[in-house]
Amino acid sequence: MSPGADVVDAAVVVAWGGAAVRALAAAREPLDRVNVFPVADSDTGTNMYLTLLDAVRALPAGRAPGSGAGDLLVRLARGALVGARGNSGVILSEYLRGLALELAERPVVPGDALAAGLDRAARTARGAVARPAPGTILTAADAAARAALTAARTAPGATPATVAAAARDGARAAALRSTGELDVLARAQVLDAGALGLVLVLGALVEAVGRAEDGHDPAGAGVSDVLGMMSGMVPVPGSSAGTGAGTEGVHEGGEFEVMYVVDGPAAPSRAPGASGAAAPATGDDALAEHLRADLARIGDSVVVVGGPGQGGSGLWQAHVHTDHPMAAVAAGRAFAADVGGPPGSASRPAGGGGLRQVRVRHLPGPGDRGAVVDARPHDHAGAGQDDGPGLVAVTTAPALVADLARAGAVVLLRDAVGPVDRAALHRVAVDARAAHVALLAGTDLPADDVEALRGTLRGDGVTTLDVLPAPTDLHVAVALAAAQLVEPEPRRRVDAARFALAGVRTAQARTTGLPAAEAATVLGGLLARLLTRRAELVTVLADDDVPDAALDDLPGHAARAGAELVLLRSGRAGGAVALAAEGPDEGRDAAEEVVA
Repeated sequence: MSPGADVVDAAVVVAWGGAAVRALAAAREPLDRVNVFPVADSDTGTNMYLTLLDAVRALPAGRAPGSGAGDLLVRLARGALVGARGNSGVILSEYLRGLALELAERPVVPGDALAAGLDRAARTARGAVARPAPGTILTAADAAARAALTAARTAPGATPATVAAAARDGARAAALRSTGELDVLARAQVLDAGALGLVLVLGALVEAVGRAEDGHDPAGAGVSDVLGMMSGMVPVPGSSAGTGAGTEGVHEGGEFEVMYVVDGPAAPSRAPGASGAAAPATGDDALAEHLRADLARIGDSVVVVGGPGQGGSGLWQAHVHTDHPMAAVAAGRAFAADVGGPPGSASRPAGGGGLRQVRVRHLPGPGDRGAVVDARPHDHAGAGQDDGPGLVAVTTAPALVADLARAGAVVLLRDAVGPVDRAALHRVAVDARAAHVALLAGTDLPADDVEALRGTLRGDGVTTLDVLPAPTDLHVAVALAAAQLVEPEPRRRVDAARFALAGVRTAQARTTGLPAAEAATVLGGLLARLLTRRAELVTVLADDDVPDAALDDLPGHAARAGAELVLLRSGRAGGAVALAAEGPDEGRDAAEEVVA
């Protein structure tokens, strides 16, 4: 689009996406610093940036023949939906989805249509949030929509530049009012970080629709304005939403952040109470509302975005803060079954729907120094320049998820069947927010996959990916248990995990179909073989179908050999039992394995 043109075309969409990414990249560290709502986890700017970065990566390289503005907005929205991070990123993805739903059929977008798109974007984003709060990104989106519609109605034939400028100014005014609209912001004496991020995104749109075609960066002025709005703001300690009632309020709404993607063949008519007609493809479609309500019963900061797509397909992303991460996953599995996926699947089966990219992280609070997300300057896509590695843990054992996250790892829960999804690994590695990431994969990763993963991660600022020798869920548990025993300094934690893995002795058995007494004999024999060398600690990981009677004698066997025994349940069906022995001299010998 040339300067002064009356429509937004594909080139403007591309320019907008690039400008918004640059604007959020420039301002994300200050946005992270003022982030206090819904949780003071110092990542709103980074989450919005990473979400929009994935959105822009979904756009075709170069000029795609025949692509119009609407086509590229659809691609932008889908990329954001799959790549959304955190509460703010998920809301931003739904904002872009609402815009795309309104404008998908338009190869070019005039000013009045852009205003209608921004209005639908605001309504769609608000509909995705279970309990909207005033003074947030949603409030700024509403204000932007009102201002855009007013501009379009007041001046028939208003250009996209006029509409976009009105929207940006409306969002800016709302952001400036945010401190007075939300108590947690007033206590912290800051503006809402998500609202400020939306001002940057809309400011980039203003610059994109009015830019000259000389290749200059259109985001600078908007960034300077937002940084000026935040100048001098430092959150008052103890002012976050979760710290108003002493230590018991540290994780108000939930100790963990849980996110996952649901996709597959959508069946909107299967929603309870639905008629034969398909549910409308909006942020408040009937199916998403049921998942939203289920998550709201077990947590806070609930956002469910996405909806039915073309040809009966569907794609959703869910976000919740909860004390019960596996209850959130169970709600997602039920939802996946409702939209055509088989119940009980933790990953997407071929040709069906299901959960994928199930990620869990521990939310920070006072005293959780090891879990606080790095808020210092970041030099690339999601990698914080930290003093030590970030930890990523992959597991197929649902019952381990909470403890792995408490130990400081970003956790990926995957299905026990099939290879690890490399895209999901990439995502959780970036979410570790460190230039050096230590990965506990819980399986043997092919060397080619590791090298390919390292290559893609370098583009996102993860300069070093260290794959620790953790081929099973039990190895992952042993490594992170060791890491949790040292001070919460990242490098020391990883060193402790590495040392524990260097000489751990393991044994495995299948007890399916065995009487409890016979299973107890098999397990006792395995433990005796492990304890022919001195051990101080024995860890046992048993599937849920292994009877207690088969395990009852193991603590006594370990105690007689001078070892303490820790029994863990996997949280999955089956009869597998894994045992690990660790001793004071284990770091010097190669690990060994016994299988029965």
